[in-house]
Amino acid sequence: MRLSPYQVELLRTRVRRRFGASARVWVFGSRVDDTARGGDYDFMVRCEDLDAQALVDARLRLLADLHDDPAFEDERIDIVLYSTRLDPQPRPIHRAALEQGVEIGAGS
Repeated sequence: MRLSPYQVELLRTRVRRRFGASARVWVFGSRVDDTARGGDYDFMVRCEDLDAQALVDARLRLLADLHDDPAFEDERIDIVLYSTRLDPQPRPIHRAALEQGVEIGAGS
């Protein structure tokens, strides 16, 4: 996985702050391929505790948090939200993140 230990810890901390302790986070896409170069950062946050508006607000705050740190400054970051309260069945993007991504968690 092409994230530094600092980036992983920053992501865990910020996800926990914005989405709560029960939120989970996956890295997927090109950043899980150690042989690839470049590419954007694709993250999926799974959270069951927030309603739709709160999820969107938390996503925007998380993006701002990450872009405020030099580790992610000026990087392209995509954050996909997944909640079974809103999507009882995972969409194709959720399935891709769950099946091909790497869960880095938020609680550890």
